[in-house]
Amino acid sequence: MGALPPIVALPLDEIAMIANAAELLFAEALHPQCGRQAVVNRLFEVVIIQLIRHLMANNSVNIGLLAGLAHAQLQRAIVAMHEAPADAWTLEQLAERAAMSRSAFANTFRDMVGVTPGDYLTGWRITLAQSMVRQGRSLKHIAADVGYGSEVALSRALSARVGMSARAYKNVMANPSTGV
Repeated sequence: MGALPPIVALPLDEIAMIANAAELLFAEALHPQCGRQAVVNRLFEVVIIQLIRHLMANNSVNIGLLAGLAHAQLQRAIVAMHEAPADAWTLEQLAERAAMSRSAFANTFRDMVGVTPGDYLTGWRITLAQSMVRQGRSLKHIAADVGYGSEVALSRALSARVGMSARAYKNVMANPSTGV
């Protein structure tokens, strides 16, 4: 959701797929039935996906992740980072994925996504690590799965992003009443 513009306003009938899904969503939400919440949740996901597709297809997003994904060349590098966050990606490797020169890739990525490729990858890894901590996974396994060589390296990166070590973050997630 953070990749979306703060406000998106368009007529529902402008995008048939969204209009159809929204009609079903509202009908389901207004009539209490067995399984209603599950259906509402799934239909809302469909509406959001269709909205994102529409924004990307119509170049309605100028900066951020969606702008990067809408860019045919940058998309390949972003998808590669998402599919293999633990890989030791270099700028050269990502530029090669995007079929661009190193400098053109770095500049285009920064201009379109709003951060450098390295900062984007770090942010993605930390987002994944936070999710895994909330799932109760061990810090050792999380570090390996998201591309940090050790718990210490993960802890340093997490501390730089969220202001606390990995172990402290894990403790807060285990006992939410204590902070964050």
